[in-house]
Amino acid sequence: MKLNYLLLALLLLICTTQARYDEVMGSVTHIVDGDTFNVHVDQCDSRVVPDSIIRIRPADINCPETRGPKMCAAGFAATNYTRSWLLGKTVYLDLDNKTGKDPYGRWVAMVYLPVNGTMRNFNKMLITSGHAVMDDFKNNEFDPAIWMKEP
Repeated sequence: MKLNYLLLALLLLICTTQARYDEVMGSVTHIVDGDTFNVHVDQCDSRVVPDSIIRIRPADINCPETRGPKMCAAGFAATNYTRSWLLGKTVYLDLDNKTGKDPYGRWVAMVYLPVNGTMRNFNKMLITSGHAVMDDFKNNEFDPAIWMKEP
């Protein structure tokens, strides 16, 4: 009996941690900095208005700054990296189901980008390229220990 409950719990965990590419799909219209950009919504679930522009903050990462006292060359490099990969491209967003938006009104999301027939995790790309660090915010649904294993 315990084994059945354990297997059920494991199945539920696997199902709830898989990325949801179908929550929002749209085109990136503006890059604010390395970890903030705008998306024109083409398709979405009920939380977002179709044909609107939403601001996105990739979950659990932090890029160097391009404004204020912490402004640095690495911040501009992160912005250029994000611009080169995302501007004008279609992205798929897994929106945070726990808090939704951050204190600045940006949707917190896992960002997925189709590259050569596969979906690449852009949050992870920023980290592995050296343009961001992982910052595991506990107030969202995402767990970097899981999504860092994604392609």
